[in-house]
Amino acid sequence: MRGLGLADNVIEELWFGDDDPNHSTEEASRSLAASVAQLEGLKPFPAVAQRMMELVSDPEVRIEDVSRLVQNDPAIAGKTVRLANSALYRVGQPVETIDQAIMRLGLTTLNQMVTALAVVGMFRDSKGLGRDIRDHCVGTAAVGRALARRKNWYGHGQVFMAGLMHDLGQLLCMQTGELVYEDIPEDRFGADKTHVYEREVLGYDHAVLGGHVLRSWKIPDPVPKAVAWHHQPARGYEVGGDIGLLVAYTRIADRIDHLMTEEVTPSAELLETLANDSASTYAGISANDFDLHWDAMLEARKDALAMFT
Repeated sequence: MRGLGLADNVIEELWFGDDDPNHSTEEASRSLAASVAQLEGLKPFPAVAQRMMELVSDPEVRIEDVSRLVQNDPAIAGKTVRLANSALYRVGQPVETIDQAIMRLGLTTLNQMVTALAVVGMFRDSKGLGRDIRDHCVGTAAVGRALARRKNWYGHGQVFMAGLMHDLGQLLCMQTGELVYEDIPEDRFGADKTHVYEREVLGYDHAVLGGHVLRSWKIPDPVPKAVAWHHQPARGYEVGGDIGLLVAYTRIADRIDHLMTEEVTPSAELLETLANDSASTYAGISANDFDLHWDAMLEARKDALAMFT
């Protein structure tokens, strides 16, 4: 296949499944393969991020190898020290070297940061709606991680990654001119609406496209599944375990970031509405949880937007 190289490797499990009676898995897979085959000009996932993922997944990785990779990219080196000295991670004296910064952040956080820089960098020149979607992805990642950490769920790192990537498919479609999102009718655009319009026009939606692209970039599960299913939450909840929670946290953070973008005041009524959402019910997050952690989520979002966009 041209571009993504997915025509012969369409992952059927990411498709709509039985909840979409208009597509059998096989038919939908062929549709996705045919459509994705036409996508041209997609930028490859940055090599430095790919290499970082490889290092982090190696149980015998040496800090000096990671440090060398970071130091070879001045932008990443500067951001690493800045993040280590930020309010989120500052403990005691400021760090002055890359090695000190890596030790303070840890490899998982460093990997998340490098991935975020890579994704944002791919769409640095985005304007208008594209820039808004890019920033929304960063905000969703930060909000989701902050909430998951305060709820003591160990999967907060995966929540960050899934949030960061959840609307990647939209950015890719914009990049390749596959769909002009500004032309979508207003009543067909928005939470849990746009993907339906995409299916009608393209034969697939941005969530499924994003999941397939992440697989082609060697992003490990469960993040690709959570991205592919964030508009099909019942599939994640049926699987359960980490994937169910990851889908739930991604959807919750997605909604909260939109509210924060609009500077909506978290009234008691709004908090109850959030808590009554199926994702919150699944994840066991109450109105009191949202109220208790709102400021922390807001601060995390502010820091992430300043850092990555």
